Amino acid sequence: MTSPTSPHTTPSGPGYRIRLLDARLPAVDAGRYLITATQHVESLDTGDYLHPVEQRFDVRAPQFALAPERVHAVGPAPGSRADHSSTLAHLTLADPLLPWLRAPAAPGGFRAGRPDDEAPWLALLVLAAGELPDDPRADALTTGRTAGELLADENGVRHPLIDPGQIEGDATAPCRTVDIPGDVFQRLVPRTDELRQLVHVRRVETDTGLRGERLAEGSYAVVLSARLPDPAAETRYCAHLVALEGCAGILADADAGTLTGDVRIRLAALHSWSFTSVPAPGGGFPGRVRHFLFDERDQPRDLALRLPVPAPAPGPEAAVPRPDPDTTGAPAPGPDSATRATALTRLRSGRLPLAHEVETGEETFAWYRGPLTAEPARPLPAAPDTGWRGADQLLVYEPAWGVYDASRAAAWSTGRALALADADFTAVLTAWHTRARAHTARLAQRLATAPAPARAAAPGGVPGPRPLGALLEGYAADGSAARLLDAATRTGPAAARPAPAARRRARDRDRTGRLTALLADPPPALRAAVADRLAPEAAAAGAWLARLKLLHGVPFPCLVPDERMLPEESLRTFYVDPGWLDALAAGAAGVAVTGESDAALARALAPWAGDTDPVPRAGVLIRSALVHECPGLLVRPWRGHGEDRHPLAVLRQEALAADVLLVLFDEVPDEVELAEPPEGLSFGVDTGPSGERVITLRRTDAPAGRELDGQAFPAGGDLTPWLRADPAGRPAVLDLRPAEDSGLLAGLRERLTGLGQTAAAELGPAGLALQLVNAPRRQLLTRAAAGDRHTPTEGRTAP
Repeated sequence: MTSPTSPHTTPSGPGYRIRLLDARLPAVDAGRYLITATQHVESLDTGDYLHPVEQRFDVRAPQFALAPERVHAVGPAPGSRADHSSTLAHLTLADPLLPWLRAPAAPGGFRAGRPDDEAPWLALLVLAAGELPDDPRADALTTGRTAGELLADENGVRHPLIDPGQIEGDATAPCRTVDIPGDVFQRLVPRTDELRQLVHVRRVETDTGLRGERLAEGSYAVVLSARLPDPAAETRYCAHLVALEGCAGILADADAGTLTGDVRIRLAALHSWSFTSVPAPGGGFPGRVRHFLFDERDQPRDLALRLPVPAPAPGPEAAVPRPDPDTTGAPAPGPDSATRATALTRLRSGRLPLAHEVETGEETFAWYRGPLTAEPARPLPAAPDTGWRGADQLLVYEPAWGVYDASRAAAWSTGRALALADADFTAVLTAWHTRARAHTARLAQRLATAPAPARAAAPGGVPGPRPLGALLEGYAADGSAARLLDAATRTGPAAARPAPAARRRARDRDRTGRLTALLADPPPALRAAVADRLAPEAAAAGAWLARLKLLHGVPFPCLVPDERMLPEESLRTFYVDPGWLDALAAGAAGVAVTGESDAALARALAPWAGDTDPVPRAGVLIRSALVHECPGLLVRPWRGHGEDRHPLAVLRQEALAADVLLVLFDEVPDEVELAEPPEGLSFGVDTGPSGERVITLRRTDAPAGRELDGQAFPAGGDLTPWLRADPAGRPAVLDLRPAEDSGLLAGLRERLTGLGQTAAAELGPAGLALQLVNAPRRQLLTRAAAGDRHTPTEGRTAP
């Protein structure tokens, strides 16, 4: 049966709901039972005729060993190495009845009407390296024994008191055991009345009103540890799910504080694993994200990817060099607010001045901005008929100031250099151009000899000409055959007969010009026919160029040319300049273009010339230790706000270095969400703005599970007064004390009811688990009205 308490609903994903219940109590405990039935007839002496009837039966449940398949999940993950300093280890059991099928009292009798507040027989103990003599490195080592050996008396050892007749199965069956020094056990084991508070039932239910993948329904029992890992030092821990059946006396002595280190507590370890907690030096996700967003004065930082704009100098403005008006007509050098304003405008757009040498050898500077910009970029001008054949075509000269903007010229040169450095890509692209020229010439020859009328299908459904044949016949009928053949082969008027070499050059120029003109607008069928024949080379080249437009292989200094734009422990948002990407691709794709005809073929027939692949429009750069501390960090772009928002596509998310993360979006988002990776439902405490341990509060009244915005326990303080000392003397063990007003449970009840949560007056195991749920923490950045930067929503990292 289910304990009669109100369920609590935790946050859940689309398609399912999670309900937490205090307990799920069985009708009968596990054990061996004898039923005796007797009968008699009133007013009649039956003598020995009606004999008593006996029936023995077992209610079976794991006792000293637990099959691995009965464990649904554990947390933290076995062998994990991360910042677990705010995490309470937990173990989820596939059988929701298991924690209540036995009790700490010695087994041996049938009990009707089991009390709801009786303690379960399972506890999860987390022990640090050096606390177990038999496992000093906390590798989750156990000792193999039989059930009989576990229960055998031994000097200096206390063990469960279970009658041999109550051993389920064979007393020689193997089990895993752990010996814990008495003083260590006393510090870590929950008090007898706390055991119940650390075990609850999770029920997963599908929600037919929600869309998405339907998860398997089911109920699970969850056992929580009461110990928090060390927040200051890297420490290895082992977790043991121990059986406490028959340990009522040991627990009573632990409650009284009379256990000492000269006695060992020997228990069956039903499941064990180890993990390492490595506290993040920068405060983990909350601390580092807060540093991204706010400076030391708690003021929002500028998140745009650009150089810090210098503050105005005191007194008269410093002179900014400018062209001489006697030679250019521009203003003369000297203090000028307009000059400074122009320079600041360039800096705010994400540009910076770099050394530049002009063709005449003079040294000057040029403005440069990579593909990641602080403001939306102007589109690239239309390419000339022959395409962008050189970087100089993309230099922008500013005559008023006598300087160049070399941004897109540098993009073209970068693309050309990357293409030349990749021999495979160059070979594929060259093969495409070679085959395109040859195939176009063959197609032109066949067009010249194609029959004029297209044959109709024969009666009776006999198929007509093959598709290519139909194409040729159509071209012959509309004159395309003659034009293409003439463009590819005619040499022009024969009025004079120059030398053979000159004739060849003239013929080639004439043919190239007419072929280029024809390919300026090729018939769709011609485009399709050539594309089909060149598909293998085109696919490989197109994939390479598509990756290039996602900035794969582009040197990082081209993206961020000055370290001050992306300092250590920073986050920057940016737009992506599509003109820079086009220039980059033009430089790479032109590596195999040898003349006007090649350029015309590529422009008319190359599939990558149509810009069909998605290109990034905005993104985020992060330079922080968070990149390797949180390898599954989520960066989610959203269009819109609130309930009406919808996700945008992430085209690329990649760690460019151990501390640098690049994320590219297909559109400019209205909101960007940073979130810890979802690792399933986990439990623990939270970190306040100043690094203190707190519990972020959730609603216990409907709608239960939602966070109470900005509310935590304790209010304006630290959780330390509600933590007992662990074996090392650090405050780390939850001091629940449910029957005392000074305990953590009473403190949570008082705080929640003071916030209007009436259901918290009966806060039990499910309610405590609800408050300890550690949902992935997240931070929302909202694009400002001006559209040029993102600002943190409410300035806090929300769990």
